[in-house]
Amino acid sequence: MLSDALICKWPHGMPPKFTTEEKDADAALLHVNGYEDLMSILPILIDLQVAQTPTLLCCDDFGDLLELIDELGIIKMAFDADATAIAGVLFGTVERNDQVAKLRSQVGLVQNMHSSLQNDLDLLQDELEVAANVQKEFMSTEVPDVHGVSFSSLWKPASVVSGDMYDITQLDEDHVAIFIADAIGHGISAAMLAMMLTRTLSAHRYDSTTGQFTSPGTILSYLNSALLERTGDSARFATASYCIFNCKTNQLTYAGAGHPPSLLSRIGQSPILLESDGPLLGVFDNDEFPESTIDLSIGDTLLMYSDGFEFALGDNSYSEGEMPTHLKSMNEFCQEGTGELLTKINDYLNQTNSSVADDDLTMICMRANTLPAALRLAA
Repeated sequence: MLSDALICKWPHGMPPKFTTEEKDADAALLHVNGYEDLMSILPILIDLQVAQTPTLLCCDDFGDLLELIDELGIIKMAFDADATAIAGVLFGTVERNDQVAKLRSQVGLVQNMHSSLQNDLDLLQDELEVAANVQKEFMSTEVPDVHGVSFSSLWKPASVVSGDMYDITQLDEDHVAIFIADAIGHGISAAMLAMMLTRTLSAHRYDSTTGQFTSPGTILSYLNSALLERTGDSARFATASYCIFNCKTNQLTYAGAGHPPSLLSRIGQSPILLESDGPLLGVFDNDEFPESTIDLSIGDTLLMYSDGFEFALGDNSYSEGEMPTHLKSMNEFCQEGTGELLTKINDYLNQTNSSVADDDLTMICMRANTLPAALRLAA
């Protein structure tokens, strides 16, 4: 015959208490004597599972209901199972349910934290994109051709914002100033440092007394002093290069601060590296940044670039004493002499793994009107 269903209320650390009340039960124990009795309590079993109450069913004859009992997740034992065994199973079931409930609670907490974190990341991404737009606004746009000399730029941040900055500014009818800087490091701190250098450059581009434009070595001295004033407890360094080109006489005056040497490519000749002896910005106070001068010819191409191209356009396979492969690649692009040079380099970067670089990539190209094809071939 069917015994009453006993509902076990089992406070943590206390012996079980049994009741026939189903509300808020920790577990249910049912003794069923045969298949017919099992059929009669089937609605009770279903209600218990809907309420997610762990259920132990002691019965010897499940008949064709065995599969359903298993699908309901009901624990089965023999009708005459030992009371100690029954108590152990019930205790284990309740303890397991407590752990599952805790895990579910923890999962819910993690999901809420993940959702909140994702919202924060989305907000940060939006702010970084705004910062990137502000950073672009601080950099000058390309100036129009001056006496047949053209200027263009390539700017590819490794992330949203960049520690690289550049500036191309026409100083007067004949002179154009070109500046490139690479703040040591990556991300927001490097980007803010680079922007500070650009603002300092703008403030000292002309001599406040004479109105004449400031020489490259003096500009770098101003930048070095400004950087040293703002280091505080954390040292901040940057490399930079600044040059002034007289587009009428084709004379270039340049100075560098630990920056990679500019590459001067001449049609039919070996490229020239414009080395400089200036130290890093932000290291020594009252340091000097020597200036050099070189004359350019029609068809010459000058490339100023930041770190990162040594792997983006080359590798370390060259021998000692040879020109690094990335400089050879730059010179080969220059020697083609047709089309937009930096567009071709950018297309190449986008077609290789270099499109996702480990470092910010910035390049400035200054190029005189290319020679006619027949003259270029003759050279």
